[in-house]
Amino acid sequence: MKVENIRDWLCGPMVAVATPFNEDYSLDLDALQTNIRYMVENGVHTGQGTLLVGGAGGEHPTMNVDERKAVMTAAMEAANGEAPVLSSVQHTDYRVIIELANHAHDVGLGGVQVGPTYYYEPTEGDAYRLFELVNQESDASIMIYHTWWEGLTMSLGLLDDLAAIDTVRALKWSAPNESLYRDGLVNLADRLVCIDNSGQQIFSHIMGARGFITHLSGFWPQYPAEIWNLLEARDYEAARQRLADFKWKWTQWRAKVAANTGGEGPFIKSAMEAVGLKAGPPRPPSIRASQYLLDELEVFLNECNVPRVNQQHGGAMAAG
Repeated sequence: MKVENIRDWLCGPMVAVATPFNEDYSLDLDALQTNIRYMVENGVHTGQGTLLVGGAGGEHPTMNVDERKAVMTAAMEAANGEAPVLSSVQHTDYRVIIELANHAHDVGLGGVQVGPTYYYEPTEGDAYRLFELVNQESDASIMIYHTWWEGLTMSLGLLDDLAAIDTVRALKWSAPNESLYRDGLVNLADRLVCIDNSGQQIFSHIMGARGFITHLSGFWPQYPAEIWNLLEARDYEAARQRLADFKWKWTQWRAKVAANTGGEGPFIKSAMEAVGLKAGPPRPPSIRASQYLLDELEVFLNECNVPRVNQQHGGAMAAG
């Protein structure tokens, strides 16, 4: 993917791709590749979406460095040049961040997601130095990940400085308050490819964002693609209604899962397995959603006509 036309390919739903595990918690790369092909063949392709592998939705904090590299490589093979692939390279060790960024670039990923180091609460100076190190030691395109919930809310001044770094080309954006969220888009949407990470698909698009983070494409790729097309057509009322049809119900159910166990794997993988994809368990200490919640999920998947996967024939069949 060429940086010169990054706005043409880094756009649409950015899928937080789950990392499948076997029942013994080992990586299941075959399932990862099958799932990626399902997404690509059903709407996640260049100009209509991107694949973010090995992020929080992919349980990267539970994987070692070799596993994270293997996920990047397998994802690139499965995407087969038909969809852009990015990956998280977050870590507490800057050397690992650079190692992962270089691997991502070497195998052809479109970019890497970088956030400030965590555990020790960083200063703005710490954050800037980290991005400068990655810029100096790797040719990978960088997407800023604003992880304000981990201790550092970036000021507009810091974001402006980061945007001036040569290889910083995108921003995965959320903020702890509406004014900063708005001002960030106003100041940066014409300089960086901004991807909404706050569930404000309509407002962010109006303000210049070029995509939004979603888990839903992992089990229903047609749905976020439909919303993106409505946004691009500026049919915001239809997009609002389509979001109300499923997304908001999903958000309420997801919160129930999160009240019982941590991480994003438990709710993403529950939905994937409900439609017929292989995802496996989340890694401990997270656990699968309870049967009660799985039964509840089944009801509203049927109510919303979420398609089920017919993997044997590579297609989908209607729920119900």
